[in-house]
This record gives sequence, structure tokens and C-alpha cells, in this order.
Amino acid sequence: MCGIIACTGYRDVAPILVEGLKALEYRGYDSAGVAVVFDGAISVHKLAGRVDALAKLVKAQPPKGTTGVGHTRWATHGAVTDQNAHPHTSTDGSVAVVHNGIVENYLELKAELAARGCVFRSETDTEVIAHLIDGFMKDGDDLAAAMCKMARRIRGAAAVVAVSAAEPDKVAGLRLGNAGGVVCGYGDGENLLASDLLALLRHTNRIAYLESGEVALATTDRIEVTDLNGTRVSRQPVVVDRTYEAAAKGAFPHFMAKEISEQPEAVTASLRQRVNFDRGEIALPDFPLSEAEIRRLENVVLVGMGSSMHAAMVGGYLAEALAGIPARVDNSSEFRYRNPAVGHNTLVIAVTQSGETADTLAAMEEALGRGARRIAVTEIEGSQATRMAEGSVFLRAGQEIGVAATKTMACSVVVLTLIALHLAVRRGRLSADAQRAAVEELAKLPRLMAGLAGLDSQLERLAQSIKGRDHLLYLGRGPLYPIALEGALKMKEIAYIHAEGYAAGEMKHGVNALISRTMPTIAIATRGPLYEKMFSNINEVKARGGEVIALATEGDEAMDRVADHVVYLPDASELITPLLALVPMQLLAYHTAVGLGLDPDKPRNLAKTVTVE
Repeated sequence: MCGIIACTGYRDVAPILVEGLKALEYRGYDSAGVAVVFDGAISVHKLAGRVDALAKLVKAQPPKGTTGVGHTRWATHGAVTDQNAHPHTSTDGSVAVVHNGIVENYLELKAELAARGCVFRSETDTEVIAHLIDGFMKDGDDLAAAMCKMARRIRGAAAVVAVSAAEPDKVAGLRLGNAGGVVCGYGDGENLLASDLLALLRHTNRIAYLESGEVALATTDRIEVTDLNGTRVSRQPVVVDRTYEAAAKGAFPHFMAKEISEQPEAVTASLRQRVNFDRGEIALPDFPLSEAEIRRLENVVLVGMGSSMHAAMVGGYLAEALAGIPARVDNSSEFRYRNPAVGHNTLVIAVTQSGETADTLAAMEEALGRGARRIAVTEIEGSQATRMAEGSVFLRAGQEIGVAATKTMACSVVVLTLIALHLAVRRGRLSADAQRAAVEELAKLPRLMAGLAGLDSQLERLAQSIKGRDHLLYLGRGPLYPIALEGALKMKEIAYIHAEGYAAGEMKHGVNALISRTMPTIAIATRGPLYEKMFSNINEVKARGGEVIALATEGDEAMDRVADHVVYLPDASELITPLLALVPMQLLAYHTAVGLGLDPDKPRNLAKTVTVE
């Protein structure tokens, strides 16, 4: 979950690298560095801290050269120090590498290389890669061949990019397994490699992705892709329609605020051409299973991590409620370790906003090995998840920079809602009238979400009242339980306040022991089938002296009498209420973080895309 950018071309490369790292900083910001090749040597600038500090260092001591590589790190091996920052070099400094992933056998390799006289200067596993490449090159291999041989020595998923003083106009990139991506950018008189499309968009919109076991060699006029045996692989670039400017903050103080505000537009994009509002029909043209195949399904398994898992929980609830098909949700990191009971008539839905989440890719691999049907719900076209799935249903959220998922979470829920409706229609479980009613609710969604901006000042005031608390409890039921989990996650992620999400029915089984005046409870208690039970749960909290912030439906005067604070949501069906409840959860966490003087875009110890286990 580190950011990588590399370029070889006709311009001074250091500014290109620093600019790219600023775009990638959401992937990791413990430390940053660049390595630039010039006149038979490699100049390395790196330090612990954020990219802005690196930019000042590079400006004060500008390296010359038109070929180089940069990295922004989220630490896995070794403390956050200048020495452990990437790039890492060989003993004589003639090879520099950056790396995303984990070298599982690095201790074994380190002992072997140290015995040969290699000097290690950091605590990281990455250094063994630099020494291996250097050794193969000193034995007569060129950079690309040395990368291939190195790949056969290391174990574990990895993305590696390297430069060599001996080949000053070349950059080599490698992808092994599912640890992050390597994207090739085809420019004019220069070519680039990166871990993320965003780093390339200021320079080119012609890109291609590496598959696992492929090496890309970029020079000023071409990019050649081979497998690990050196056999050429045909890879044609595609043109993408994204722009870097689309990711700019504009007038917003933080990307997170901007991305929360973009949710009505994002969910509209998710619905477009998938819902026929005139005819009252749901259709997913990008869903890969035929009606006959859908009818043969015996169960659905949804896998995801973090916010994606919470979205999957909403999707699983709706799949059972609407389509009448048994559905369960698995944490991706646990799925492959417990001998999951899936087979040819199981549909595995992998929810991964980036399409590169290592544990979710591993879960997809497990599903493939067991013969299950597989689809990906993701944002990024061409990502690894899309290549492992039989088909993909894209979020269409647009670039999300803030580490904490907001609009991608909302679009994940929308897409999973559409999938549940699609399955229900194709399995004959949803009448024409029920389908039309669902479409009418979805048609309201963007407008109702946009109207929630009016809650901002109220939630900012509530954030001021809870920012000094050490513990929070979030309660929900049915499809609102995962939204309670998501609210608690957001508060933990960006405000660093311990928050727990619970199914409200579980309160008597231990949670009641925690209730006190010092731990506010955020209860999602909108009108619906479980409203009365949720109302009783709120009374339980009040009876024990707890403070309650309730999310309720407009016009619910009874809630105003029992809760300490009420945030009113529009009256809507159970189908779209989870999405409406999501927005105040995000805003409350955002304003709490800002009130505490924290940067909600860059929460400590977290990265946007988790590409290692």
C-alpha cells in the first residue's frame, strides 16, 4: 500500500517524481524518497515524513537526470526512519529499487546475501531485492533479465520498480501476485510506471496494466512487456477518460469533505443505464450471468474488507430479502483459511473499491479454485480484481483521494442494491409492481442525499459535544446495523476515538454493562419493520443514564422526547434508508476529526489501498 512513480524521458525527472508522489500520498505517508540516474551514478534523496518535506529537500539539492523512481511508504518492515525510507540501493549504489509488498523469505535471502559481502543499511525486506538485481547484473544480465531472475528468488506478492546506473535510460517494473498494481503510462518522448493511474494522468491518458508474473521495461520511446522467461507479451495501451484535475480539492478544506458532497452525483452515475426510470425496470447489462445461470444459483457469498465489507453486509441482507437466495458475508482475510463451502452454484461477489485489496484478491483466487462463479464490484477498470472475475459491475464513483471511504462506500451499496434487485427479478421473486416501486425509490435517492447537506451545521455542533469523549457506541438493526459499523469505523479511522458498532438486539448480552454518562450512543432508529424494537433499545440506554444521539425519520415526535439529540432523515423505504443514514455518519466523524485538529484525509497508520496482508 505504498505509492510508486517512475519515469524515463527527456525532462528533468525529479519534479515529475515529486509531483507524482504528492498524487499518491494517500497510499502511504510514513516516508518518501526519489532516486535519479545521472552520469553513471544514482542520487538518492529520502526521509521520514510526508512528501512536502521531500519536496523541500529535492528543491534545496536538486538532482540532475531524466530517469528515476520515487516512493511514498506505509511501513510494514522496519520503523519509520530516514534509513528505512525507499528507494533502497545495492551495496555500491548502482541499483535502486522501490517496492510494494512483502518478501516473505527475506531473512533467508538476507543471510545469504550478507555472507556474499552485501552491506545492508536498513531494517526493510526491500533491500534484498536491490542486492539480488545487482548481483545478477554483475554476472552479465541486463536490468530486465535481472528483474526476472530476482522474481524467481523472492516469495510473496510484490510490485517492484528498479533503475540501474549501468542502463541510465531504462526503468523496469515487475508485478508478482496481488500486491498492488503496476500501471504503464505511454507518453510522448517519455514513458512512466506507477502503482496508481492517478500519478500518470498529468502526463498521459494512455495506459496498460501488468499482470502477475510480467515485467515492463520502459525507455524514452517504448514500453516492452515480457513474462518471467523473457518472452514478449503483447500489451496495447488503452485510453482512459479520467483527468487529474477531477481529483483537486477545489474550494473544500479536505478531500473527504469534497467527496462526501459528491455522493449525490456519484450515486447518479452508479444508477445510470442500469435503471430504466420510465419503464420502472432494473437491468444490469454488465452482469455476467444469464437468467438461467442466476436461477441455478444455490447461494451468494460476499467478501470484502473494512467499508467494503460493511457495504457487502447491506448487499447480503438485500439479496436474501429480495431475491430469496441464501447469502452470507465473509471477511476476505478469513475466507480462504477456513475451507469455505462454495462450489459451481455459488456466486462470490468481491467488493473492493480499488480492485487491488490483497486479501480480497486472495479470496477470489480461493473461489476460483473451488469452481465458484465470481464477479467484482469495484471502481477501477483494468484492476486485478476485474481480471480475476468473470465480470465486473463498476462503482463509477470517480477518483477518491481521502483514505476513509465515503463516495466509494455509497456507490458500493448502490451497486449491491442493484445486484440484489437484478437477482430478484431474474429469479422471479419481484413482481412488476414491486420492481417499479423500487425504481421510484432509487429515483429519489440523489435528491434526498443532496438534501442531507442541510444537516452539516447540526452535525458539526454534535461533533463539538463528543470530541472530548474516549468511547462511543453505535447501534443499528437489519440493514442499518452495517451502517452503525461503518459509522464506528469512520470515527476510529479519522478521529482516533474508540467506537464500537453493535446490533442493537445484542445489548442485553453484554453491551449494557458499558453504558454510562461518559459514553454517548449513536442509534440509527429510522421508521421501518424494526423501529419499535430500536425505540425500546434507546429506552434501555436512557434508563441506564446514557446519552443518545438518534438518527430518526422526519416527523417522529416520539423520538424527540426520548433522545438527547435527534438528527432527522427524510422518510424513505428500507431500500435506500441505509444510504441516507450513511451521510450523517460520515459528517459526524469528519467534523469530530477536524474539531480535534486532525487531518481527515490522512489518518495515521492507514493507507487507501491495502495491497499486503
